[in-house]
Amino acid sequence: MTEYIAKSFNQKKFAMLIYNDNLSVCPITTHLPLKLVSKKITKKLIKEKITIIDKFYTKILKFKPNIGVVGLNPHCESVSKFNEDTRIVLPAINSLKNKNIKVSGPYPSDTIFMKNNVKKFDVIVGMYHDQVITPIKTLYEYNAINITIGLPFLRVTPDHGPNETMVGKNKSNPLSLIKAINFLDKR
Repeated sequence: MTEYIAKSFNQKKFAMLIYNDNLSVCPITTHLPLKLVSKKITKKLIKEKITIIDKFYTKILKFKPNIGVVGLNPHCESVSKFNEDTRIVLPAINSLKNKNIKVSGPYPSDTIFMKNNVKKFDVIVGMYHDQVITPIKTLYEYNAINITIGLPFLRVTPDHGPNETMVGKNKSNPLSLIKAINFLDKR
């Protein structure tokens, strides 16, 4: 849906932010098969998404976020000659630091979400959807919302899609919907 909304408004620069008051995440690529992720990761795309995040936090939330970026490969290492983490991710991060964006990394995705590490960041940016969406849902369950940032308007939804098997059973957890409404109410 994120991509559909952006395309509907001819917006090429946008980002999916799964927002929680304590920690948010943003995948560089969203709904792609894993085998396509490394082909889509570019310095330009990483810089674009992180710049959008920084602008959103500065303008809407009124503070400069600390942004941590995870690498693509396990432990940010590669067995091949081409290592995306040193050739693409790190140069993008260094370029953004020169633009007064509080960003660091790349960090291994298997340790950045540990208790003492997440305290250092407001946002963790990952290279693909489940690399950062799975940990935030594990940490906060339904206590997060989905914000499509970079659009000409604020788009906020619950952080999960509809579950048609739950319709009419009165068993769904409404927390994410309540959080989305409260977030908009404060703006």
